[in-house]
Amino acid sequence: MNREGLLCAKKGYPLYSLLGFLFVLFCKAEADLAACGNIVWNGSYLLELLAVSLVAGILLGCILCFVSCRLSARERKQECGQVFLGQGRVFWIALALIVLCWVPCYLAYYPAICAYDTNVQTGQIVDGAYNDHHPIAHTLLVAGAMEAGERLFGDVNTGIALYAALQMLFLAGALAYGISLLNRFRVRRVFRVLLLLYAMLFPFHWYMSISVIKDTVFSAFFLLQVLSFYGILREGGNPRKITGLDISFFIGTLGMILFRNNGKYAMMVLLFFLFLALWKGKQCRRLWGRMFLNAMVAFLAGNLLLTALFRVTNAEQGDRREMLSMPIQQMARCMLYHGGIGVLPEDDATMEEQDKALINDFLLDESYREYRPDISDPVKRHTNTYVPRYRTEEFVTTYLNLLAEYPGDYINAVLAVNAGYLFPGDTTHAVINENGVDKGLGYVQTRWVDAELNPRGIYKDSKWELLHEKLEDWADRNAYLDIPVLKYMFVPGSYLWLYLLLACILILQKRYRMLLPLSPVLGYYITLFLGPTVQLRYLYPLMIVLPFAVLLSPGQSGLVQKECDEKDSVKG
Repeated sequence: MNREGLLCAKKGYPLYSLLGFLFVLFCKAEADLAACGNIVWNGSYLLELLAVSLVAGILLGCILCFVSCRLSARERKQECGQVFLGQGRVFWIALALIVLCWVPCYLAYYPAICAYDTNVQTGQIVDGAYNDHHPIAHTLLVAGAMEAGERLFGDVNTGIALYAALQMLFLAGALAYGISLLNRFRVRRVFRVLLLLYAMLFPFHWYMSISVIKDTVFSAFFLLQVLSFYGILREGGNPRKITGLDISFFIGTLGMILFRNNGKYAMMVLLFFLFLALWKGKQCRRLWGRMFLNAMVAFLAGNLLLTALFRVTNAEQGDRREMLSMPIQQMARCMLYHGGIGVLPEDDATMEEQDKALINDFLLDESYREYRPDISDPVKRHTNTYVPRYRTEEFVTTYLNLLAEYPGDYINAVLAVNAGYLFPGDTTHAVINENGVDKGLGYVQTRWVDAELNPRGIYKDSKWELLHEKLEDWADRNAYLDIPVLKYMFVPGSYLWLYLLLACILILQKRYRMLLPLSPVLGYYITLFLGPTVQLRYLYPLMIVLPFAVLLSPGQSGLVQKECDEKDSVKG
């Protein structure tokens, strides 16, 4: 096999086999946990799990490696894609087509989809009592839209409609910018067209683009940052000159910090890897220095802006219980299985009294009885954060004691709440929020709390009721799960493994620098795994980044040839 091929079989088979092993291991463990409700991590189960994972995983890895090598050999001689239009024209054409496809959903849900946290944030705005549980920048953005609607149009609802329209344009603009970069770097035309169709027709874009939530704005900034990073690496450029890509990278990073509280943690991972590249990299140190400086300045500026907004609005510090989602789940599960509370027949009542005492102080009103494996909210809302904050040593000691005594329950708690992220066959992610009474609580959430929003001047005013009914039905039925094969574009459990597959390919290509734009993806995934549950809005930033990451990684599956890299001075 040609050494310049996509994969070197000698290194490829072991790496792919490792990926296959992990995939099968997590899928089997998640399937067993879903079927039984609890896994007893004894020797016989571990032996069975490892044996199945090794055999099936190695087989899967070898098949993937063989197919990748064959595809590389077949596509080696293909030419670069041609550039028929300038980058600016491609952007505006793509933007127009995307918005044209999204507008019907906007009209159907006019003025917007006010689900998720909209009622909480608008409540803060009306009361003038802000806290940073939800990003203050986004709450103030919604407040500005409501005030503009009332002052300019005499109607708060029109202000919300204006906000949704601007948000839709911003998200569409980020996607159009990515498509223009594909044109700029001469990715083959067929893939540019396919990605444009994806941007236009992927239903989750329709719903998320007009949902009044921080996650949509964050997703657009996240995509902008990753796209700019790839552009800088592909183009190189003069390290002494600030380019448009540097500016867009800065803006994307700034927006990530401002519009999601966990954006800063994703950025910390990126800063860590950029520092390593600057410290250890023997080549391109000027490039890494420039990137590190850009990222650090944006990171600091974002945090300073947040501090300023916090003081200007006299906001209160939000409760930090969200950060304790995983310990909450683990401790609650231990109480059910070992606390002697009589909820489960499996309860062996072996927990020490001092550990139970601390848990009762931490999880008030015996809220561990409300434990749900797939979401921490039922227990979390009754959490006394005074305990970990002011009795830190005692809390940590109890947490570690329980980990040493009941490691299997800790593992089960982690697997259960993250099933949607780890297992493509999981369907619990689609019904986590459903209560059997209200509609609009599927994987795509569209429920309005009319009793709270209507008095604030926000009300449903659909301009296309027939389409509204059809879109509501599609969302409520979680109809994407009925689509053969293509449903894996929608389920959250596909994306982690696709990102890991992309990382493996880049490692085998020895294109290590192209792994750097994926470092904020890693950081963001870490926050998801420690989070309260699986939701579309949490995963959405990673959904929209993945196809661009695949196409902007040079040499990936023959989509962008080495010859293209040598001609990338073309600006379009």
